[in-house]
Parts: sequence; C-alpha cells; structure tokens
Amino acid sequence: MQQTLLTIPHELGGLPVFGWGWILILWGIYGGVWLTRYYTTAKNPDAAHPFIPIVAVAALIAFVLPFVEPIDTEGAATGLQIRGYGVMVLLGVLSGMGLLTILARRQRLPEDFAMSLMLYLFIPGLLGGRAWYVIQKWGDFATFDLQGNVAWNMTLPRIVKFTDGGLVVYGALIGSMLGCLLYISLRKLPRLATLDMIVPALMVGMFFGRIGCFMNGCCYGGLCDASPLGITFPAGSPPYMRHVDEGLMFDIPLQDKLGLTADVAPRLKGQWTLTVTTVEPGGVAASAVVTPGQALLINQKHIDGAWIEYIHHGRFGEDMFWLRNAETRGLIGTITVGDMPPRSLSIYPAQLLSSISGGIICVILLGFYRIRKRDGQVVALFLTLYGSARFLLELVRTDELGQLNTGLTISQIGSIIALLIAALLWWHTSRGKHELAYPLPQTDEN
Repeated sequence: MQQTLLTIPHELGGLPVFGWGWILILWGIYGGVWLTRYYTTAKNPDAAHPFIPIVAVAALIAFVLPFVEPIDTEGAATGLQIRGYGVMVLLGVLSGMGLLTILARRQRLPEDFAMSLMLYLFIPGLLGGRAWYVIQKWGDFATFDLQGNVAWNMTLPRIVKFTDGGLVVYGALIGSMLGCLLYISLRKLPRLATLDMIVPALMVGMFFGRIGCFMNGCCYGGLCDASPLGITFPAGSPPYMRHVDEGLMFDIPLQDKLGLTADVAPRLKGQWTLTVTTVEPGGVAASAVVTPGQALLINQKHIDGAWIEYIHHGRFGEDMFWLRNAETRGLIGTITVGDMPPRSLSIYPAQLLSSISGGIICVILLGFYRIRKRDGQVVALFLTLYGSARFLLELVRTDELGQLNTGLTISQIGSIIALLIAALLWWHTSRGKHELAYPLPQTDEN
C-alpha cells in the first residue's frame, strides 16, 4: 500500500500550478499544436475536430482540479498529493490508448481515432465511476445544514475529490460506453465493430486501475486467516479501520495492557460493547474489580481522522480509547495509538485478483478478436467473462453490502445484467451472416 507518491506545490514562480496556472498553460500549448496539425496537414474526411476534447480537458483543469487540492486549517491551498491510485489510473489510460492505437491502425482507421476516442471514454468513464460510487455511499459524502437540506458548498468538494479513490468499475464502464456510443454516432462508425475493438483496451485500464486500488487500500477482500493468499494493511488504511469498526482489533491491547479477554461487538453509535471472558490476576482489569461476564464499553476519544493523523505523525502515546464500566461509566483504563496492532488482520488481496483477471480477460479478448466471425462477438465475450469474474470476486470482498433486500452486492446485480446482455448479444450475432465491418477497405487516405 502506497497512497501518496509525492506532493506538487500549490505555486511555482508565483503562479498557481492548478486552475488558471501552469497546467492550463501547458495544455493550451499542446492544444494549439493539436489544432495547428489539424488545419495544416491533409485532412481525412473522417477525422474528428479536436476543439471539443481540448475545451473539455481545459475546463477540467481550470474548474475541477482546484477543488481537489487540499487546504489547511486557515483555508490556504497546500498543494496536490499525487496518489498511487491516480498514477495507476493514468497508466491504465495511456496503456489502453496505446493498445487502441495499434488495433485501430490495423483496421485502417484514421490516425487520430484513438486519441479522440480516449477523451470520450476517459471523462465519461471517470464521471460514471464516481457517480456510481457517490450514489452507493451517499451518506459518506452528504453534509446537511441546520434545516436538513444538503449543504452543496461542503458536499461538492468531497464529491470531486476523486484522487483518494472512490470509483466503481461498472459505473466507469457505463460512462465509457455512453461516451463511446456518442463518439461512434458523431463519426458514423459501425457500433458493434468499434466496441469489439475497444473492450480489450478497457481491460488494460482495469488491470492498472486495480493495482491503484491495492496501493490505495480500497476494494479490499474479506478475512482469510488460513489462506496463503492473505495480506495485511497498515494502521489507518481502509481495511484496518473496517476491522476496528467490527471490533476485531482490540484483542491485543485488551489482553496485553488491560489484562482481560472479551468478545467485542461491532461499533454502534460511536462505541463498542464487550463482554468479558477472562481476567488476568494482577492486571489493570483485576485492579478495577472487573469480572468475567461483565459488560464494558470502549469509547473513542478522537475521531478516525485524528487517529490517522496521529499515526502519520508518529504520535503513538496519544490516548485513543477509553475502557469504561457499562453501568457506572467509570474509567477502567486507556488504550493509546501505539497499543493498537500495527497492521490489519489477514485478508484476501481482492484488488490483485481483480487486476490479474482483467489482464487475463484482455489477452483472451485479443486472441478472440483475430478469429471473430461476427461484429459484436468480442463484446459478448467480454460481458460473459467480466460479468462472471466480477460476480465470483464479490464473494471474497466485504467492502460492499447487499442491495435491494438481497444478499447480492450492487456489483453482483450489475454482473447479472451484464450476463443477460451478453446472452442477447450471442443470440443476435448467431443469426444470419454479415461481413465484418473492419478492417476498412484500403484507400489512398488510409
């Protein structure tokens, strides 16, 4: 796990890096070169005008990036942390674009095809993945005013701060597909044939994106104490904090520091309830006349965010939890930041399993693309393989709850829908005989 790789300062030479600053200037130069090449080189009649993607990215730089940049307690921007998650997503985009460029060239499509299409894929995919995540976890984002209305001035910055993770693959796929269909419509390209060429590139993106999830600590798996696949994450990481919420991380401090063992229930209304099972003679609990079967409470002194800051700054002597008598509320003992285990319990590496499956699916799709008989068959195979793999992967993930009064996660429901669409596509592509739309006929332009 490596959440932060480096920090880009807020200003360089007195000019902001983000917003109306250096990055926008560099993008403007690149956009100018792109426009110049478009107007000065021999035009392919199918070539898309670069104005819309140039303006879209410029708007993202000018109006979205400033919201992503953190601020200190005085409201001053502190610079943008480059997250491992964001770097891997960028690698996925670049790798997917590279693969798409190769495939497009082999099908005799225009030279600008991959670059133009990736902007239609990336931005809608980013928005779709984030929208799905925000809807799924709305309670973690929404801030309300005194009248009970959503305080958008505080909620929106949390929504657009996507550099810390928080994208759902199915939302990203839906967004990318919608953007792709818009591009295909504007360019008047064959739909299924073009989608066949695109889906392997999407799997390359997922291969790198899931490695980013691993670096960020999100999208983690469930407990696997007896499995050699098990991995652990450091204190303060998402799986660690989940284990704290479930009361799984208190065994060591309760026994080593306070001299008791107990069954700890998950956190409810900001506190943990525990039932004492054994008390060690001469320990802190014994001195407080704690007995087996007694009910105790654990209260958290500081919010989770403060705890994570203490960990990052090495303040391990800070009191973090109070152990109290459930009836009298009398203090029995304290647990410091340093008393807590340094790493989470062993869990399945769901992110890496997903990354590997994405890579394998990409290889299979590329092989099948060469022997396809009908347009749309590669998309059907993609939906079949990814839908099945994702449904099974959800069995080892514990970061999502069942939806719609079922035991199925929202991603498993999405997988079922994907498999149904795949079945329809297999049926559609098995009917009649149609020539493949790609490669395009050899022409002077191509």
